[in-house]
Amino acid sequence: MADAFNWVCPTCGVHTTITGPNFHEKRMGLMTSASPDDSGVAVGGVLIDCPNRSCRAQFFKVTVHRATRDKQNPSYPDVDRTRQVGVGEFTFLPTCAQPLSAGVPKHVGEDYNEAYLIASLSPKASATLARRALQGMVRDFFSVTGKKTLHAELEAIQDRCDSDLYDAMTAVKSIGNIGAHPEQNVSLIVDVEPGEAETLLKLIHLLDREWYVARADKASRIAKMKELGVSKAIPKA
Repeated sequence: MADAFNWVCPTCGVHTTITGPNFHEKRMGLMTSASPDDSGVAVGGVLIDCPNRSCRAQFFKVTVHRATRDKQNPSYPDVDRTRQVGVGEFTFLPTCAQPLSAGVPKHVGEDYNEAYLIASLSPKASATLARRALQGMVRDFFSVTGKKTLHAELEAIQDRCDSDLYDAMTAVKSIGNIGAHPEQNVSLIVDVEPGEAETLLKLIHLLDREWYVARADKASRIAKMKELGVSKAIPKA
């Protein structure tokens, strides 16, 4: 491989440095003798093993680009990275994003994972699922009922939500066309710019940490304090 590089594991979220033992890349050129000189296909694969001992998850991505015939060596076409084939790349592993905590409703986790899987294949559908997951979290965590849209539900929790998180939700919702129709149903499919679906997924993961995980940690600490108080209580005479 080339020089070591910094990397964030999509499974555990740990920032690390990838070196030779944890990295393998291979590329294969496909071209028939009858193919026009600029119509070959180059398929590449990247495999990374997370160095984090508590994770060890694998990352596997395949890229597909057009290739041109190498006059000196026809068996090995030259890759043209400016011309992708289809979506250009697809991540096979991991099969889900950084997992949400156990406190998040099951249907929210399912939408979140599916949105991650199809982010590169269909950003529009991915963003729609991510918005639905966001709406599910807002409804569940704040017990919001009787509101027809995500826009109305966010307005309903403004006074009960951390201002920075609220600003983050409204800001992400306003990026490009993701928030173009806040008055419409959350499942409406609209145009999505590159990277917007991934931004929504990152927001959902952040909200899980700030809402569900923080609430569970607080409950655990309080329970331990109560247990300590009971154990130290002086028996009445």
